[in-house]
Amino acid sequence: MAKLKINAAIVRKNAALCRKRKIVIPTFAQMKDHTLIPAKIKTALKPVGLWDINPVNLFRINWHNDHNTGLFGGVNCLEIPKEITGIDARVIGIVGKYFPTGAHKVGAAFACLAPRLVTGEFDAEAQKAVWPSTGNYCRGGAFDSKLLGTTPIAILPEGMSKERFAWLKEIGAEVIATPGTESNVKEIYDKCWEIKKTRKDCVIFNQFEEMGNPTWHYHVTGAAL
Repeated sequence: MAKLKINAAIVRKNAALCRKRKIVIPTFAQMKDHTLIPAKIKTALKPVGLWDINPVNLFRINWHNDHNTGLFGGVNCLEIPKEITGIDARVIGIVGKYFPTGAHKVGAAFACLAPRLVTGEFDAEAQKAVWPSTGNYCRGGAFDSKLLGTTPIAILPEGMSKERFAWLKEIGAEVIATPGTESNVKEIYDKCWEIKKTRKDCVIFNQFEEMGNPTWHYHVTGAAL
């Protein structure tokens, strides 16, 4: 079992920031089972839009969002009929469009950032969270960062959609465009190495090396499936 490194002083700072901004951080158990979410949180969610920059939307990071009521229901999924698949086995896909940002990557990103906040490995006031990806992971990370009271830096290829860049800037993210399009992943991580060497106030959240990514999917996506 990995031994957690707790920085008590930073934990106190992060906790004070959360109190000041009225941020409540959900647990994996609540993301897995929406019946564990307190009634007062559900009441607070009703007037809030799915994409709104409001900390209560952290509780919408799950596979159970009901877009009709604004609360929760069964797993969002779609069964593909046999007439299309041509096979006897039932084929069911879970649907991520009802997550904030419209993609489930917001969950994986949360699971990379939140544990470092509660252990004090990340200082939400003094450090910036860097999210490298071709799109959905960096959007999810930027969204989570704003909800959790810290400053996001999104790194993505310059050839991605204008709407994606506009939305990231709209929510207050620092945006770094790297050469190329969706297949140009190396250039994104070249920029990460540059930031590691030149910016001491940044923490890189690389989805391919963060244990929070598969941990969230194991507990939350696995339960939904």
